[in-house]
Amino acid sequence: MTARVAAAAVARSAPTARARAAVDGRTRSRNAEEAPAAGSVTIGEASRRSGFSIKTLRYYERRGLLAPSSRSAGGYRLFTEIDLGRLEFVRQGKALGLTLNEIQDLMRATRERTCAMTRPLLLRVLDRRIADASRQIEALIGLRRSLQRSRRALFRRRPTDHRRGYCSCLGPDGSGGVIRDIRPKRSGDGTR
Repeated sequence: MTARVAAAAVARSAPTARARAAVDGRTRSRNAEEAPAAGSVTIGEASRRSGFSIKTLRYYERRGLLAPSSRSAGGYRLFTEIDLGRLEFVRQGKALGLTLNEIQDLMRATRERTCAMTRPLLLRVLDRRIADASRQIEALIGLRRSLQRSRRALFRRRPTDHRRGYCSCLGPDGSGGVIRDIRPKRSGDGTR
């Protein structure tokens, strides 16, 4: 194939200027239809601005925590600044350790009541969360004490070669007490 024939083949396969303009025109009109209304953002932009993934935003929509303010002509979810504020409320609630159900109850209360009426509910939820955190702290303090006792005991104990396929050093006396307690008991005939 000569260079002239190859150039002619490429020219025939390339779209004409008119065809390119028609495609560009369709693209522009489709994008114009799907552009968010003034003051609204698409789910992708809401995701970027809120820090939540698109999948999470859809999940929150299914749970009733968030509903798009409207939809574009193309069916895309559109969110407003108020919706983004709700997402920030969800983020703050999660940071405080509130469950999604608690956050949903608080959001429902804010839609149905005044701030003065919602405030006692929020205080009760936070008081419960403080009590939960205090219980968790006490449990962690107990765990830390237990770990410190085990470490002191292990540090004082002479190393031994158990040759059992496991180390029994964490037992209270280094004899594998914890492991011994979970072994099946022997029956009187020597079987287990």
